[in-house]
This record gives sequence, structure tokens and C-alpha cells, in this order.
Amino acid sequence: MKNKLVKNLLILFCLIGTIVGLEGPAIGGGSPGGMDGKAEGTPLWKKGEVLYRHYCVHCHGEEGDGDGLNSEFLDKEPAELSNKKFIQKKNNRQIFRVIKFGGVGVRKSHLMPVFGFTLSERQIWSLVAYVRKLADDDTNKVELPPEAEENRPTIQPVTILDRDRILDLYDDEKQRSALIQLGEHLFFKKKSCFACHSVDDEGGKVGPDLTRAGFLYNPEWLYIWVHDPQGVKPNTKMPNMGLNEKEATAIAFFLSILRGESEDPFEELGELKILLDGKGDVQKGEALFFDAEGKAGCSKCHAARGKGGSVGPNLSFVGSSRTSHFLLESILKPNSVVTVDFNSMAVLMKDGEAIKGIKKKENDEFLEIVDQEGSVKKIVKADIEKVEIEEESLMPTDFKDRLSDQEIRDVLAFLESLKIPLKEESTAGK
Repeated sequence: MKNKLVKNLLILFCLIGTIVGLEGPAIGGGSPGGMDGKAEGTPLWKKGEVLYRHYCVHCHGEEGDGDGLNSEFLDKEPAELSNKKFIQKKNNRQIFRVIKFGGVGVRKSHLMPVFGFTLSERQIWSLVAYVRKLADDDTNKVELPPEAEENRPTIQPVTILDRDRILDLYDDEKQRSALIQLGEHLFFKKKSCFACHSVDDEGGKVGPDLTRAGFLYNPEWLYIWVHDPQGVKPNTKMPNMGLNEKEATAIAFFLSILRGESEDPFEELGELKILLDGKGDVQKGEALFFDAEGKAGCSKCHAARGKGGSVGPNLSFVGSSRTSHFLLESILKPNSVVTVDFNSMAVLMKDGEAIKGIKKKENDEFLEIVDQEGSVKKIVKADIEKVEIEEESLMPTDFKDRLSDQEIRDVLAFLESLKIPLKEESTAGK
């Protein structure tokens, strides 16, 4: 953050999905980005650095100064981890507990998330070592306890019976109302949701704006996601919060009533909402989707059922996660709501070349972006003159002209058929 270029790049890197890209391509545990802390010969603090940059930098800052790009949106300033005097007052076990149990777990701010349901004990110890490194504190050497758990925590997945139970609760107006009140309290005052997500322009900017969550996401998906975001999308920056069933249900139900300034979910569609009437053909929609060079060409950028492109969000579970009106809005008005981490960026090179695409990878020397055609471009950062983050999608805006009304219904029907696979056996009480 020493110059404008670095700051612009960091702004992009901090616009990450927590509920982000809620159509993750796989279900199952595992460390995002290979951050399992098992690399032999790597110093403990170095393993912690990788985790810090994935989970912590947006609030605590690149150098631990408490000046991350999300810090200005928080009611309480993040701890200055680079403050040697402050860190030296904490023993290693105290720092470990703050990371594992979160702010509430140690009677501090609820804005500090809990990571004990996401990271293994060894990973948390590596973060402790990196915190000491940030503070240049070598008076408290961090040793990895031999009994420290190596495996990341696992959470029982949501089953069909669990989902049906949630939907039955949602249909019970009295119980739903009580759970909504509880969910509002948890979201704003008890859990760390508000630290990363904004509602009505207040709150954090790490994850998606949830002002219109009730229009964007189905209640069952909201429950599945908050129950175990790491299980749905292992590379998400949103940690598992360790919610019990009632808490997860309450937060999901609260989010389901957020509608922004409008009570009409179809307002953004205008006259196009008539396309939600009538029935689409799933098979015809699938053919249109996977014909990369055809009229729709969806699979050139999007993947579903294990095949397709990687320019745009993976749509494997989009039928479970998104509402029908949102899917239609995304097809016909893609710039209305751009999925977090898929904003396009414009890179101006020092030689005058302009490159536009979506960031895929980056390190200290290179930036990789993928353009609308799926071509990956590796850019030397030293050759960059300027980077701008654009509030628009790379997705074409002319599908209403490309496709007939019935073809739009067919594509919509196919997208609605893409459901998250759930097991039948109930996990309640386990």
C-alpha cells in the first residue's frame, strides 16, 4: 500500500466472496489453496503467512498495522499486530485462543471471527508464529505442540431431511418470526457476519452486500451455506462459524427477509418478468448452455456438472442457491449484480496496451487475468501503469437479442435444475 498501484490491486484482492460466488463447484472439506500446513521444511511462521493473507489481511493489513481495506468499515479498529509492545504482553496460548475461539470466545469484540471450526490446531499455531513475526517479537518463541491436531475440523453436511425440516420451519409463520428476530441479533451483535458483509451501506466489504439477500438467495441455500461454507466451497474466505442448527436457521431466515428498498423482487426486471411465465425445456436449455460457440455460449465462461469454462462463476449449484428472478436478471441484466470476485478489471500497461479481464492469480511479480474469450494473460507487475476495478461484468448484455423468449426460458429451466447434492440420512443430533 505504498503506492497507488499496489492499493488498487489490493482493493481487487479484498473483494472476496464469503458468501461469495455462492455456487462453489465442489462439496467437501480441505484447505483452500493447499494451505494445509504440511509442507516439510517450511518455517512455521511462513505457513502462517499464507493463511494470514487469505483470511486476515483485509482487516489487519498487509504489515499487521490494523489498516486493512476493510478496517475503515468496522465499528472497532482491528488490533495492530505489528505493535511489538502490544504483542509481547500476550503469551502464545492467549494469541492461539483469540484465533481459535474468536473475539466473543475471549470476551472481546464479536467482529473478530472464530477460526477453530475452519483451521486445524497446527494451522492456528502457524498464525501465532506469523503474528510474532509481524511484531518482530523474538522474545516468545512459538513451538508447535506435539499434540496439536493436524486435521481441519469437519462438520456434518446438510441432508435432505435437514433441508426439509428447515423449509417446514420457514412455512410456520410463528416460528419463522421468532427465528428472524434471533437471526438479526446474531448477525449484527453476536457473530462476526457484520464485520465482512454490509446491509444498507453499513458493515464490512470483504463479502457480498446482503442488502437484497432475500431476492438473491433461496432460504434453504442460505442455511446450507452458513451451516458450513468451507464444506460447500473450500477456497472461500468465510470461516465456519460453528453455528448450531437453531443459529444457522435463524441467520438464514433473517437474510431471507432482506429486500433492500423494494418489496417487489421483479422490479429490476420490469417488462422482462413475463419471461418467468411459461415452462422451459431443461434438455433444450442444457444444449444451449453447453454449445460454447452457439447462440448462448454459456459454457465458454461458466462450468456446470464438471465441464465448461472458468472465466465466470461455477454454476453447478445455482439452481439451489439462486432465486428464479435473480437468474433471469443475471442473464438479461448481468451488470445489475456482479458476483463478488468477478468484477472485471482494466489494466493499462506502460506501453499503452489496455487489458481487460478477471483476476485469477497473483504474486509479488505477476498478475494473471482471464479475458472474455477464456485466454489467460500473465502480466509483469513492473510493467503496469494503472489498474482500475470496474463495477460491471464481462458477461454479454445482449441475450435478449440473441435468444428467443422460449430459449431464455429453456436456459433458465436448465439453470434451475442444477441442484446441490444432499444425502438422505439425517445428521440431526449427531
